[in-house]
Amino acid sequence: MLKYYTYRLPFKQPFRTAGSEFSHREGIILVYKEDGIEAYGEIAPLPGFSEESLEQVKEVLKINHGHLQESIRTGEGKQTLTVLDQIHRFPSLSFGIDTLLHDLQAKKANKPLGTFLFPDFPESVKANATLSIQEPAQVISKAKDLTEQGFTTLKVKVGKNFNSELKLLQDLRNQFPDLAIRIDANQSWAKDEAIQNLKALDSLNIEYCEQPVHKDKFSDMAAVQQAVKTPVSADESLRNKKDATELSELKAGSLFIVKPMLLGTFDTIFVTKRTADTHNIEVVVTTMLESAVGRAMTSILAAGLGNQKRAHGLATGSLLDKDISSDEWMNNPVIRFPEKAGLGISLDKEGLKKLF
Repeated sequence: MLKYYTYRLPFKQPFRTAGSEFSHREGIILVYKEDGIEAYGEIAPLPGFSEESLEQVKEVLKINHGHLQESIRTGEGKQTLTVLDQIHRFPSLSFGIDTLLHDLQAKKANKPLGTFLFPDFPESVKANATLSIQEPAQVISKAKDLTEQGFTTLKVKVGKNFNSELKLLQDLRNQFPDLAIRIDANQSWAKDEAIQNLKALDSLNIEYCEQPVHKDKFSDMAAVQQAVKTPVSADESLRNKKDATELSELKAGSLFIVKPMLLGTFDTIFVTKRTADTHNIEVVVTTMLESAVGRAMTSILAAGLGNQKRAHGLATGSLLDKDISSDEWMNNPVIRFPEKAGLGISLDKEGLKKLF
Protein backbone atom coordinates (compact mmCIF):
# COMPACT_ATOMS: atom_id res chain seq x y z
CA MET A 1 0.00 0.00 0.00
CA LEU A 2 1.26 3.45 -0.95
CA LYS A 3 0.75 6.37 1.42
CA TYR A 4 1.80 10.02 1.32
CA TYR A 5 2.76 12.09 4.34
CA THR A 6 3.70 15.76 4.61
CA TYR A 7 6.24 17.32 6.95
CA ARG A 8 7.07 20.83 8.09
CA LEU A 9 10.42 21.01 9.90
CA PRO A 10 11.63 24.27 11.47
CA PHE A 11 15.24 25.39 11.16
CA LYS A 12 17.13 26.21 14.33
CA GLN A 13 17.54 29.69 12.91
CA PRO A 14 16.47 31.22 9.57
CA PHE A 15 18.53 29.83 6.73
CA ARG A 16 19.60 32.27 4.04
CA THR A 17 20.78 31.30 0.58
CA ALA A 18 20.78 32.88 -2.91
CA GLY A 19 18.58 35.76 -1.84
CA SER A 20 16.01 33.56 -0.05
CA GLU A 21 15.35 33.02 3.63
CA PHE A 22 13.74 29.89 5.05
CA SER A 23 12.28 29.42 8.52
CA HIS A 24 11.27 25.81 7.85
CA ARG A 25 11.48 23.02 5.27
CA GLU A 26 8.43 21.34 3.78
CA GLY A 27 8.08 18.17 1.76
CA ILE A 28 6.29 14.89 1.14
CA ILE A 29 7.36 11.42 2.28
CA LEU A 30 6.27 8.43 0.20
CA VAL A 31 5.79 5.18 2.13
CA TYR A 32 5.11 1.87 0.39
CA LYS A 33 4.42 -1.34 2.34
CA GLU A 34 4.57 -4.82 0.86
CA ASP A 35 5.16 -8.22 2.51
CA GLY A 36 6.62 -6.76 5.67
CA ILE A 37 8.90 -4.35 3.78
CA GLU A 38 8.50 -0.57 4.12
CA ALA A 39 10.20 1.62 1.52
CA TYR A 40 10.59 5.41 1.46
CA GLY A 41 11.03 8.31 -0.91
CA GLU A 42 11.02 12.08 -0.45
CA ILE A 43 9.67 14.86 -2.66
CA ALA A 44 10.81 18.30 -1.55
CA PRO A 45 10.94 21.10 -4.12
CA LEU A 46 12.71 24.15 -2.71
CA PRO A 47 11.17 27.58 -3.42
CA GLY A 48 13.58 29.77 -5.36
CA PHE A 49 15.43 26.74 -6.73
CA SER A 50 12.85 24.24 -8.01
CA GLU A 51 10.54 25.25 -10.84
CA GLU A 52 7.68 23.11 -9.51
CA SER A 53 5.82 23.87 -6.30
CA LEU A 54 4.80 21.52 -3.51
CA GLU A 55 1.12 22.13 -4.34
CA GLN A 56 1.66 21.11 -7.96
CA VAL A 57 3.35 17.91 -6.84
CA LYS A 58 0.52 17.12 -4.41
CA GLU A 59 -2.01 17.39 -7.23
CA VAL A 60 -0.07 14.98 -9.46
CA LEU A 61 0.28 12.48 -6.61
CA LYS A 62 -3.44 12.68 -5.82
CA ILE A 63 -4.53 12.12 -9.41
CA ASN A 64 -2.11 9.26 -10.00
CA HIS A 65 -2.22 7.54 -6.60
CA GLY A 66 -4.12 4.42 -7.64
CA HIS A 67 -2.13 3.85 -10.81
CA LEU A 68 1.22 4.48 -9.13
CA GLN A 69 0.39 2.12 -6.28
CA GLU A 70 -0.68 -0.66 -8.64
CA SER A 71 2.33 -0.23 -10.91
CA ILE A 72 4.69 -0.54 -7.94
CA ARG A 73 2.87 -3.68 -6.80
CA THR A 74 3.17 -5.30 -10.24
CA GLY A 75 6.82 -4.30 -10.73
CA GLU A 76 6.02 -1.63 -13.35
CA GLY A 77 6.84 1.40 -11.22
CA LYS A 78 9.75 2.40 -13.45
CA GLN A 79 7.48 2.66 -16.48
CA THR A 80 5.02 4.83 -14.56
CA LEU A 81 7.87 7.03 -13.35
CA THR A 82 9.06 7.49 -16.93
CA VAL A 83 5.58 8.60 -18.05
CA LEU A 84 5.11 11.00 -15.12
CA ASP A 85 8.57 12.47 -15.68
CA GLN A 86 7.88 13.06 -19.38
CA ILE A 87 4.44 14.60 -18.79
CA HIS A 88 5.08 16.84 -15.79
CA ARG A 89 8.87 17.35 -15.70
CA PHE A 90 8.85 17.84 -11.94
CA PRO A 91 12.37 16.72 -10.89
CA SER A 92 11.59 16.52 -7.17
CA LEU A 93 8.63 14.22 -7.92
CA SER A 94 10.78 11.99 -10.11
CA PHE A 95 13.60 11.87 -7.56
CA GLY A 96 11.21 10.91 -4.76
CA ILE A 97 9.54 8.11 -6.72
CA ASP A 98 12.88 6.78 -7.96
CA THR A 99 14.22 6.77 -4.40
CA LEU A 100 11.18 4.77 -3.28
CA LEU A 101 11.55 2.25 -6.11
CA HIS A 102 15.25 1.68 -5.44
CA ASP A 103 14.77 1.49 -1.67
CA LEU A 104 12.12 -1.18 -2.25
CA GLN A 105 14.33 -3.17 -4.62
CA ALA A 106 17.33 -3.02 -2.29
CA LYS A 107 15.24 -4.14 0.69
CA LYS A 108 13.78 -7.03 -1.30
CA ALA A 109 17.38 -8.04 -2.12
CA ASN A 110 18.33 -7.46 1.57
CA LYS A 111 21.18 -5.17 0.54
CA PRO A 112 22.19 -1.65 1.58
CA LEU A 113 21.10 0.72 -1.18
CA GLY A 114 24.68 1.90 -1.76
CA THR A 115 26.04 -1.56 -2.55
CA PHE A 116 22.85 -2.34 -4.49
CA LEU A 117 23.45 0.64 -6.80
CA PHE A 118 27.26 0.72 -6.99
CA PRO A 119 29.59 -2.31 -7.25
CA ASP A 120 32.51 -0.50 -5.58
CA PHE A 121 30.60 1.47 -2.98
CA PRO A 122 32.87 3.05 -0.33
CA GLU A 123 32.36 2.64 3.40
CA SER A 124 32.18 6.40 3.97
CA VAL A 125 32.07 9.86 2.41
CA LYS A 126 33.25 13.22 3.75
CA ALA A 127 30.91 16.15 4.41
CA ASN A 128 31.67 19.84 4.63
CA ALA A 129 30.22 22.41 7.03
CA THR A 130 29.10 25.93 6.13
CA LEU A 131 30.06 29.27 7.68
CA SER A 132 27.99 32.40 7.23
CA ILE A 133 29.68 35.80 7.24
CA GLN A 134 29.54 37.29 10.75
CA GLU A 135 31.90 39.22 12.96
CA PRO A 136 35.45 37.85 12.48
CA ALA A 137 35.75 36.62 16.07
CA GLN A 138 32.46 34.71 15.72
CA VAL A 139 33.55 33.11 12.45
CA ILE A 140 36.90 32.01 13.84
CA SER A 141 35.22 30.62 16.95
CA LYS A 142 32.65 28.72 14.85
CA ALA A 143 35.38 27.40 12.56
CA LYS A 144 37.29 26.14 15.60
CA ASP A 145 34.19 24.35 16.88
CA LEU A 146 33.59 22.71 13.50
CA THR A 147 37.17 21.56 13.04
CA GLU A 148 37.14 20.10 16.56
CA GLN A 149 34.01 18.16 15.55
CA GLY A 150 36.03 16.64 12.71
CA PHE A 151 35.17 18.78 9.69
CA THR A 152 38.19 19.26 7.40
CA THR A 153 36.35 21.35 4.77
CA LEU A 154 34.42 24.56 5.41
CA LYS A 155 32.33 26.51 2.91
CA VAL A 156 32.16 30.27 3.44
CA LYS A 157 29.27 32.32 2.07
CA VAL A 158 30.53 35.49 0.35
CA GLY A 159 29.14 38.15 -2.00
CA LYS A 160 28.12 41.08 0.21
CA ASN A 161 31.27 43.07 1.02
CA PHE A 162 34.37 41.63 -0.59
CA ASN A 163 36.92 43.69 1.35
CA SER A 164 35.51 42.43 4.64
CA GLU A 165 35.22 38.90 3.27
CA LEU A 166 38.81 38.95 2.03
CA LYS A 167 40.05 39.94 5.48
CA LEU A 168 37.98 37.21 7.09
CA LEU A 169 39.25 34.57 4.65
CA GLN A 170 42.82 35.68 5.32
CA ASP A 171 42.21 35.30 9.07
CA LEU A 172 40.72 31.85 8.51
CA ARG A 173 43.68 30.73 6.45
CA ASN A 174 46.15 32.05 9.02
CA GLN A 175 44.34 30.25 11.84
CA PHE A 176 43.76 27.00 9.91
CA PRO A 177 46.57 26.49 7.37
CA ASP A 178 45.55 22.90 6.54
CA LEU A 179 41.81 23.52 6.27
CA ALA A 180 40.09 23.12 2.90
CA ILE A 181 38.23 26.41 2.37
CA ARG A 182 35.68 26.78 -0.42
CA ILE A 183 33.55 29.86 -1.05
CA ASP A 184 30.03 30.33 -2.39
CA ALA A 185 29.34 33.65 -4.09
CA ASN A 186 25.68 32.79 -4.83
CA GLN A 187 25.65 34.65 -8.19
CA SER A 188 26.69 37.90 -6.48
CA TRP A 189 29.38 39.14 -8.86
CA ALA A 190 29.57 40.47 -12.39
CA LYS A 191 32.14 38.81 -14.66
CA ASP A 192 34.96 41.35 -14.25
CA GLU A 193 34.26 41.67 -10.54
CA ALA A 194 34.48 37.91 -10.12
CA ILE A 195 37.82 37.79 -11.93
CA GLN A 196 39.23 40.61 -9.82
CA ASN A 197 38.00 39.12 -6.55
CA LEU A 198 39.18 35.60 -7.26
CA LYS A 199 42.63 36.82 -8.28
CA ALA A 200 42.82 38.65 -4.95
CA LEU A 201 42.34 35.27 -3.26
CA ASP A 202 45.18 33.53 -5.11
CA SER A 203 47.47 33.28 -2.07
CA LEU A 204 44.78 31.69 0.13
CA ASN A 205 44.54 28.37 -1.72
CA ILE A 206 40.75 28.46 -2.04
CA GLU A 207 39.48 24.98 -2.94
CA TYR A 208 36.90 26.37 -5.37
CA CYS A 209 34.29 29.10 -5.81
CA GLU A 210 30.65 28.17 -6.31
CA GLN A 211 28.56 30.15 -8.77
CA PRO A 212 30.48 33.47 -8.97
CA VAL A 213 28.14 34.98 -11.60
CA HIS A 214 24.45 34.82 -12.54
CA LYS A 215 23.16 31.30 -13.14
CA ASP A 216 22.07 32.03 -16.73
CA LYS A 217 25.39 33.58 -17.85
CA PHE A 218 27.22 30.44 -18.89
CA SER A 219 29.67 32.33 -21.12
CA ASP A 220 30.59 34.59 -18.20
CA MET A 221 31.25 31.51 -16.09
CA ALA A 222 33.58 30.24 -18.79
CA ALA A 223 35.37 33.59 -19.04
CA VAL A 224 35.90 33.70 -15.28
CA GLN A 225 37.29 30.16 -15.18
CA GLN A 226 39.68 30.89 -18.03
CA ALA A 227 40.96 34.04 -16.34
CA VAL A 228 41.62 32.73 -12.80
CA LYS A 229 43.45 29.82 -11.26
CA THR A 230 40.83 29.13 -8.57
CA PRO A 231 38.48 26.35 -9.77
CA VAL A 232 34.94 27.56 -10.47
CA SER A 233 31.91 25.35 -9.90
CA ALA A 234 28.44 25.50 -11.43
CA ASP A 235 25.73 25.33 -8.79
CA GLU A 236 22.51 27.22 -9.55
CA SER A 237 23.46 27.03 -13.26
CA LEU A 238 23.12 23.23 -13.23
CA ARG A 239 19.42 22.41 -13.41
CA ASN A 240 19.08 19.64 -16.01
CA LYS A 241 20.90 17.48 -18.58
CA LYS A 242 20.84 20.27 -21.16
CA ASP A 243 22.60 22.64 -18.76
CA ALA A 244 25.22 19.99 -17.99
CA THR A 245 25.99 19.55 -21.68
CA GLU A 246 26.18 23.27 -22.42
CA LEU A 247 28.30 24.06 -19.36
CA SER A 248 30.65 21.23 -20.24
CA GLU A 249 31.09 22.26 -23.87
CA LEU A 250 31.75 25.88 -22.87
CA LYS A 251 34.23 24.73 -20.19
CA ALA A 252 32.28 26.95 -17.82
CA GLY A 253 33.88 25.62 -14.65
CA SER A 254 35.91 22.78 -13.20
CA LEU A 255 33.21 21.26 -11.01
CA PHE A 256 29.50 20.49 -11.01
CA ILE A 257 27.52 20.91 -7.79
CA VAL A 258 24.90 18.21 -8.23
CA LYS A 259 21.64 18.50 -6.29
CA PRO A 260 19.75 15.23 -6.92
CA MET A 261 16.41 16.70 -5.82
CA LEU A 262 16.84 19.36 -8.51
CA LEU A 263 17.86 17.00 -11.32
CA GLY A 264 15.21 14.29 -10.97
CA THR A 265 15.44 10.64 -11.96
CA PHE A 266 18.47 8.52 -11.20
CA ASP A 267 18.94 8.12 -14.97
CA THR A 268 19.24 11.92 -15.31
CA ILE A 269 21.69 12.08 -12.41
CA PHE A 270 23.84 9.28 -13.87
CA VAL A 271 23.83 10.93 -17.32
CA THR A 272 24.96 14.19 -15.72
CA LYS A 273 27.80 12.32 -14.03
CA ARG A 274 28.86 10.74 -17.35
CA THR A 275 28.77 14.15 -19.05
CA ALA A 276 31.01 15.55 -16.32
CA ASP A 277 33.44 12.62 -16.59
CA THR A 278 33.66 13.01 -20.36
CA HIS A 279 34.75 16.64 -19.95
CA ASN A 280 37.05 16.09 -16.94
CA ILE A 281 34.68 17.94 -14.62
CA GLU A 282 34.55 16.87 -10.98
CA VAL A 283 31.25 16.20 -9.22
CA VAL A 284 30.36 17.36 -5.71
CA VAL A 285 26.92 16.31 -4.45
CA THR A 286 24.81 18.35 -2.06
CA THR A 287 21.41 18.22 -0.40
CA MET A 288 18.62 20.75 -0.77
CA LEU A 289 18.04 20.88 3.00
CA GLU A 290 15.71 17.89 2.92
CA SER A 291 14.64 15.63 5.75
CA ALA A 292 16.53 12.46 6.69
CA VAL A 293 15.04 10.45 3.79
CA GLY A 294 16.29 12.79 1.09
CA ARG A 295 19.63 13.33 2.83
CA ALA A 296 20.23 9.59 3.18
CA MET A 297 19.66 9.09 -0.56
CA THR A 298 21.78 12.10 -1.45
CA SER A 299 24.61 10.81 0.77
CA ILE A 300 24.52 7.47 -1.03
CA LEU A 301 24.70 9.20 -4.41
CA ALA A 302 27.56 11.39 -3.18
CA ALA A 303 29.56 8.34 -2.16
CA GLY A 304 28.77 6.48 -5.38
CA LEU A 305 29.12 9.31 -7.91
CA GLY A 306 31.00 12.18 -6.27
CA ASN A 307 34.71 12.88 -6.13
CA GLN A 308 36.01 10.91 -3.14
CA LYS A 309 38.84 13.36 -2.45
CA ARG A 310 36.41 16.19 -1.73
CA ALA A 311 33.82 16.76 0.95
CA HIS A 312 30.17 16.98 -0.09
CA GLY A 313 27.30 19.17 1.09
CA LEU A 314 25.54 16.53 3.18
CA ALA A 315 25.65 17.50 6.86
CA THR A 316 22.63 19.82 6.69
CA GLY A 317 20.54 17.92 9.22
CA SER A 318 22.19 19.95 11.97
CA LEU A 319 20.35 23.01 10.63
CA LEU A 320 16.96 21.50 11.49
CA ASP A 321 15.37 21.86 14.91
CA LYS A 322 13.88 18.36 14.51
CA ASP A 323 13.73 15.63 11.89
CA ILE A 324 11.55 12.70 10.85
CA SER A 325 14.10 10.07 11.83
CA SER A 326 16.25 9.53 14.89
CA ASP A 327 19.06 8.05 12.77
CA GLU A 328 22.09 10.33 12.97
CA TRP A 329 24.64 8.62 10.73
CA MET A 330 24.21 11.10 7.84
CA ASN A 331 24.87 14.15 10.06
CA ASN A 332 28.59 13.59 10.73
CA PRO A 333 31.81 15.05 9.24
CA VAL A 334 32.57 11.56 7.92
CA ILE A 335 29.40 9.71 6.98
CA ARG A 336 29.74 5.96 7.54
CA PHE A 337 26.97 3.92 5.98
CA PRO A 338 25.12 1.39 8.15
CA GLU A 339 24.86 -2.26 7.19
CA LYS A 340 21.09 -2.04 6.87
CA ALA A 341 18.98 -2.93 3.86
CA GLY A 342 17.82 -0.08 1.66
CA LEU A 343 18.29 3.54 2.74
CA GLY A 344 19.39 2.49 6.20
CA ILE A 345 17.01 4.69 8.19
CA SER A 346 13.84 4.29 10.22
CA LEU A 347 10.93 6.73 10.04
CA ASP A 348 9.24 8.58 12.88
CA LYS A 349 5.68 8.88 11.61
CA GLU A 350 4.63 10.92 14.65
CA GLY A 351 6.27 13.90 12.97
CA LEU A 352 4.30 13.37 9.77
CA LYS A 353 0.80 14.27 8.63
CA LYS A 354 -1.12 12.03 6.22
CA LEU A 355 -1.70 13.87 2.94
CA PHE A 356 -5.05 12.25 2.02
